[in-house]
Amino acid sequence: MKVTVNGKDDTKPVPIAVGVTVIEVLVLSADGSNSQVYRIIVTRAQLPFSVKFTDAQEQVKYECPISLAALYRPVSIQGSVPKHTISTQYLDLLTRRSKTDPLDETILIENWRLPEYELDMNMSAANVFCCFAYRGCGDIVLLSDFGNHARSCPYKPQTELDPKTVTDAEWYKEEFSTSKSSEPILKHSIQERSWEKRLQLVHDSDLDNLQIQAKEQIRLYGRNLPNSGDMLSYKDGMFPLDYLHQAAVYYASAVKLKPKDARYHFYLATVLEEQYYASEIYGLRKKTEEGELDVSSAKATGKDEEILAICQLHGYLGRPSIEQQLKALDMEYHQLKEQSQSSRADYIQNLYAWKSKQAGKSSGFSLGEESPVTQAFLKYKDALSLDPNSWQYNFHVGRHLLLRKQNNEALMLLQNSLALRPMSPIARYYVGLALLEQENGPGARVQEAILYLQQGLEDFISKLAAQESSVLLAENLLSPLNAQLLMGFIKFGKVLKSLPVNPSTSFMTPQQVLHFVADWAARAICQCLHRGVVTQDLEWALLEACFGLLEFLVEDASAEEDWVRKRCQALSALIRLTSIPGCKKLLDMQEKVCQLGVMSSPCNSNALYLLGNAQLALYDDKPSSEEAQLAFQNSKLSFKASIRLENMPTKGPPPAELTSQTWWQEWKAAQELKRQKQAPPASAGREVMSAAKSAKEASKGKGVTQVPKVTSSTSRPYPPSKRGGTTTSGGGNSRMVKPGVSSTKTDTTGVSHSKVHTTAGSNTKSVITVAARGRGGAVLSKTATAARLQAANGLGLVKPAQHSAPSHESSATKEEDKQVITEGAASGPVLVNSSSFLPRLGLARALSRTSETLTDAADLYREVIKMAPEVVDAYTELAELLVKTDPLGAVDIYCQYPQKLSQERSFDDAFIPGEIVRLLMKCEKYEDPRLPDNMISYGKIMGIGSLEKYISILEAKFKTNILKKVYAGIHDKSEDDKDLQDFFRFKCWI
Repeated sequence: MKVTVNGKDDTKPVPIAVGVTVIEVLVLSADGSNSQVYRIIVTRAQLPFSVKFTDAQEQVKYECPISLAALYRPVSIQGSVPKHTISTQYLDLLTRRSKTDPLDETILIENWRLPEYELDMNMSAANVFCCFAYRGCGDIVLLSDFGNHARSCPYKPQTELDPKTVTDAEWYKEEFSTSKSSEPILKHSIQERSWEKRLQLVHDSDLDNLQIQAKEQIRLYGRNLPNSGDMLSYKDGMFPLDYLHQAAVYYASAVKLKPKDARYHFYLATVLEEQYYASEIYGLRKKTEEGELDVSSAKATGKDEEILAICQLHGYLGRPSIEQQLKALDMEYHQLKEQSQSSRADYIQNLYAWKSKQAGKSSGFSLGEESPVTQAFLKYKDALSLDPNSWQYNFHVGRHLLLRKQNNEALMLLQNSLALRPMSPIARYYVGLALLEQENGPGARVQEAILYLQQGLEDFISKLAAQESSVLLAENLLSPLNAQLLMGFIKFGKVLKSLPVNPSTSFMTPQQVLHFVADWAARAICQCLHRGVVTQDLEWALLEACFGLLEFLVEDASAEEDWVRKRCQALSALIRLTSIPGCKKLLDMQEKVCQLGVMSSPCNSNALYLLGNAQLALYDDKPSSEEAQLAFQNSKLSFKASIRLENMPTKGPPPAELTSQTWWQEWKAAQELKRQKQAPPASAGREVMSAAKSAKEASKGKGVTQVPKVTSSTSRPYPPSKRGGTTTSGGGNSRMVKPGVSSTKTDTTGVSHSKVHTTAGSNTKSVITVAARGRGGAVLSKTATAARLQAANGLGLVKPAQHSAPSHESSATKEEDKQVITEGAASGPVLVNSSSFLPRLGLARALSRTSETLTDAADLYREVIKMAPEVVDAYTELAELLVKTDPLGAVDIYCQYPQKLSQERSFDDAFIPGEIVRLLMKCEKYEDPRLPDNMISYGKIMGIGSLEKYISILEAKFKTNILKKVYAGIHDKSEDDKDLQDFFRFKCWI
């Protein structure tokens, strides 16, 4: 039989990609009359290392926007412009509940997933540096061969550490010399506790047998851990927590038989701690008594999403705080009570109680007496009291003290653990972390701290490469699921950046450390089936690592602006989609990220929209503060700038709405100061100091700086030494113009076109900038400028100029324009901002915050509905504006929403028909033809009982024809149906 592989007759080996490889095998029968194609998909395990490509352009092309590591099984989103490509597991995570593009919030079309097999193969053939280059390895290998090389690299860190690194340290000589008698560090008394007595149920007197049975239960627990959130697949007695509980029973019984043996106290502690991880990572929960609220079950994620949906309905958008969530639930409860929907109101009341109890939980380990973490901590201390010379017991007690922020005591115990086991990488790592956590920092021991941290990191990498693991997380702390470990690595990276390092030792770069953390944190989040405290800690690790890498990228002189923009967009999306409750730290990070994106590309419409969202979120957090008011004004300006720049090139001078914002002016002044320090002319220095002083005073003033009619701004967001080229100040800052040259010509867009001369030594070069910015030298032609002006005037964002420009132009000006156009054409194609409903929706939300601008907000909402009829938020938010003054107008808005077919509707689709019915009944519009149709839609989703109050009202008003139509429609029957006719007679409707 003839066989071809991927269309070729030869039998050469097929190269395997680092992600997915598709092999098509065509088999023909002997006579060639029949054929069969077999499609073989080969998937390789993901590399445990973060790699660096030798080509900077390939680094940008093959970088996953979520983990910032090389793409793994890449998938692109159909219709995205520019194309969005994300690793499969992260795309699955971010789109499993919301069917929108995670990067730009656009609605996903049908068949939106496009596997990038060719991209996978091309990436596999790209060259990468060895991850041990910092240790001296200069090898460059193909990505597909990287794993084999990393395992056999001669520069790989040694598996055994030198104990003299510890024993020669000053603290070791002082505290652990043989001549000095050591006293117990921990003051703790062992006692039998009530919860421990409840575990002692086995009366077997054979300790070895108890230990064997406990280990078997732990093995069964690991084998039955869920791969999905569905807990219904477990049979009685096979629930993973049942195995874990039984193991705890066996160890507790062993403790009762031999209370002076520290081992059994320690084993019991590890099992108790695992109960916490099982709950927070996998969503497993003990069976509770009837009536007890389940605050950490697998259903918690669904409850949180439902609460966020209710918050949106009541005007709390983005990431509302706990207080705002509770307030929205209270408003929903009273509204349902008014509608006599008692069962639904009771459910909302339960949600309120659940969220209140959840809000009372600690943001980290729960410290209550019945908490498994507290119980485990007590057992670790019991074990240490019985055997103070065990490095393990000292280590685990010190680790828990570090989690509880008792840093001084933690350091003493961890150092004791390291002294007892000087070659332990994990003990060294935790001592280094404890040194960084001290109130005054590591002090003179900084070199020692970073050495320990690096050794722990290298051991972590080797364990991942060897795929060594244990079932219990307490016994496998070198795991990406250990958020404490990842946050320690982030601190290690920050220390490497800010503190001096011993040049004789080979340390990783801070960027490499943060790349490792971002990669591992992203993978660990995908393993968490429950969005609990552990997930939130891992999300913090991912956000911190990505933010640190973004800062490094901004400081990099060779980084492309488009790369910075991509990083900012992806990090903004991560912040928006995180499960972390809204807090000031998260909001500040979001604003800073968006500011960096705008600094990199001030004419990018999407970047300005994201900035506006971040500023509006800051206002919503504390609306009454002065800082919030400034953020509120800035958000409106950012949204307006985003709208004005639509359908225009993404390169050009910053819009006036941006340059008038105080933070931009302060940043520009700071950049100018840096530039002047590098080449400081005396007069320019005085001008810059004056500009900085003006910006500082503006930041203390009231409200926001007025938008100037004319803004001269052709500057870059980086100093010349880092970005190259000519830098001129913007946003009101000074600029140098050669005498005798016409400096400015202004059009009605408020953008200045300038001819600027800069002098470098004895060489002088002329740079003509007409709406140009960045390396590409993007140019706006007069036609494009007119189009931008027309679009802006159409939105009412720019007032017409007071005086028209002269109709004639000098020949010199025309020559300048020709030169500009030539330079722009030579620079290559320039991306154009797309038109989107998002900035209009954002501006509408901002305008809806104040009563004076409600009319403008309503107009923008209507524009959003025209642009994107499928966006439900525009309908609900506009109707919320109208409902108090014009309830029937709100009904008209709701009725414009395109309803789904009845078989495709879910509970989410019940809100709009329910509101239509509520408002029509409230206004007593019983004859409105929209009433029965929406009663039918609502009843089909929520059940006939949800309409009980309205049915009673209609009966009292003798609207029997409506009732008959509704009943027939809900049951998909004709009004003439025999059973329905009997029912109607019983109800006296006939």
